[in-house]
Amino acid sequence: MLRPLFSSLLAIALALSSAAALAADATAPEVVNPVGQWDGYEMIIQADVPLRGTLRQVFIDRASAAEARRSGELPYGTKIVMRDYIGVSDGKGGWKTENNRLVPGQPTVVLVQQKERGWGTTHPPEVRIGEWEFGLYTPAGQPIKADFEKACMPCHKQVEATDYNFLVTNYFGDIAGK
Repeated sequence: MLRPLFSSLLAIALALSSAAALAADATAPEVVNPVGQWDGYEMIIQADVPLRGTLRQVFIDRASAAEARRSGELPYGTKIVMRDYIGVSDGKGGWKTENNRLVPGQPTVVLVQQKERGWGTTHPPEVRIGEWEFGLYTPAGQPIKADFEKACMPCHKQVEATDYNFLVTNYFGDIAGK
């Protein structure tokens, strides 16, 4: 009678120690690299910084955009991609514009914020931003190492009410009437 109880307790102890070991060794999941796959994304926002001659184009994967337009919320699987550029010089000390927007020149970096079920658990609670993870790539698609817990998460943590992003949730919420 004690043997089945002992076996059960041993199994539970092994399971817990295995889970603890996995948690201790856990690394953040790797987000998608969108470079070279731009047809799967649509640009929704362009933010210009004319004084510096830089701009950021914000993209979202097409499937998530369609769902967000319907519901006003970003579903699991959402990939928000920010592509930063240096503007094209106008040759007179300023920047070329089209339709009152800076014209993108050379891309400088690609940033990704991706939402997947169960993600985010490798980060401490004080910086964890729901089920989102970040990625950073060169314009050619090479990964760039970054400490997202210091560089991104503290600021994104402050916008929990908008699903941990600054513009995109509001953009689709306005379209969906939320």
